[in-house]
Amino acid sequence: MHHLGIGYQHRGKRILALIDESTVTVVHLDTGEILSTHIIDPHRSYWRNQQQEPGRWPGS
Repeated sequence: MHHLGIGYQHRGKRILALIDESTVTVVHLDTGEILSTHIIDPHRSYWRNQQQEPGRWPGS
């Protein structure tokens, strides 16, 4: 099982996951807003959102 780091602010939203060979794009189903983009790495169980800076604190 793999986990996508979309963000807690999007919890409970209806989404559409678009998947190809190397990426997963998550789109809000009602508005069409792109919530996250992930690079597929079969050796990892968590795929972080490529649209956000890594790290826990803003600007780090």
